[in-house]
Amino acid sequence: MVLVRPETPANIGAVARIVRNTGLLGLDLVNPGDWRTVDCWRTAWGAHDLLEAARVFDELAPALSESACVIAFTGKSDREAPIEDVKEAVARVAEAGREQDAALVFGPESTGLTREEMALCGRRARIPSHPDQPSLNLSHAVMVAAYEVFRASLGSIATSRLATHEEKERFLALLREGLVAVGALSATNGDGYFLEWRNLFARADLSPKEIRLLEHMAYKMKARSS
Repeated sequence: MVLVRPETPANIGAVARIVRNTGLLGLDLVNPGDWRTVDCWRTAWGAHDLLEAARVFDELAPALSESACVIAFTGKSDREAPIEDVKEAVARVAEAGREQDAALVFGPESTGLTREEMALCGRRARIPSHPDQPSLNLSHAVMVAAYEVFRASLGSIATSRLATHEEKERFLALLREGLVAVGALSATNGDGYFLEWRNLFARADLSPKEIRLLEHMAYKMKARSS
């Protein structure tokens, strides 16, 4: 479970308890501010060890590096990538099994994840709610997602290993260089266009072998222009 810039320490404690309730493993916090408060520990009943073991990062990317499946949760509309229903999205987490890391990523309570953070995650999911009050409390949203993972994992069969986020990032860096080399991407102002490539590959379920094939393609693009 990854919380990005959480604003309320009590929510962090509640999320730790939810992680324990649903049998998930680990809690990562990205730029959480001053979160070690009495309220945080009070709402983490039975899960104080998860708070003690929580990993804290300054940025989102390092928190995702070992994950083979990353899902960003959002209530925003997005034309850049499809947004899956929570049940459909978390089924992928259950399929990955215990042998592969997965990350469910939630943004700050008041603003949610940024466009760049969602692109970094790749897959996006939404928890449906009534239009009269579409916004969910952070810990409530985490509970829904974590419970769906728990239910889906009861009958899941693990698949073969998928490429990790770090492996995808290495390929994306090579792809960017290759696109610049063949003139398909501007070296100075191509960030917006490359975000579409990132969206495409970040949400794809790729094996390590497929990543190596794509890296070979990127190397050839660079070599052809030299």
